Amino acid sequence: MPGIRTVVSSLFIGSTVFATTTHAELAGRWAVGAGDSLATIQFDFLDGDTYVFDFSFDEAQGPVTGQDVIEALASDDLAGVPVGGSLFDFEYEVISYSFGDFLVGIGIDDSYHYGDGSEGPDYVNYWHYWTRDSSDFEWSSSMVGFGSRVLTDGVEDAWVFGTDAPPSVVPLPGTLAIVAGGLMLHRRRCRATTEEQG
Repeated sequence: MPGIRTVVSSLFIGSTVFATTTHAELAGRWAVGAGDSLATIQFDFLDGDTYVFDFSFDEAQGPVTGQDVIEALASDDLAGVPVGGSLFDFEYEVISYSFGDFLVGIGIDDSYHYGDGSEGPDYVNYWHYWTRDSSDFEWSSSMVGFGSRVLTDGVEDAWVFGTDAPPSVVPLPGTLAIVAGGLMLHRRRCRATTEEQG
């Protein structure tokens, strides 16, 4: 009989998926942790909100797993630096089995989903674990549970709830400022042209 506790891990068998991804509504992005290595961890919720954590760690201190990151995000002593926002609330739940933990619930700020894949007809109501070596690679459904996934510098992990679709495309932090600046410049040009004509 599995026990339920508030911690994380999962075991999924998957494959590389080549599909069109959707663009995300970036609800929050934070730089957390300390060290000279960086992994990006993304969470996609069914409402379209996506949260991203740029997790710094020190590979020389020993291996860091995907489960270690989830546990660190839920820790009260994690030093977080918001990227254009405030600090975050993070919670999670797992079901523990003899082979490892199965991540069934994630909550970040006001977003929360819980599922174990038991609801038909598609049985996709669970957190799907995706990985890639860097943004230069396609996303792959993880072939190992997050307790066995060892992070290295530059890797990206993503958790997507309730769909087999790969993770959403998230604009890079600098991209948002460039787009916003371009829109403001275009608006000023339009206003100046209108004033000149009037």
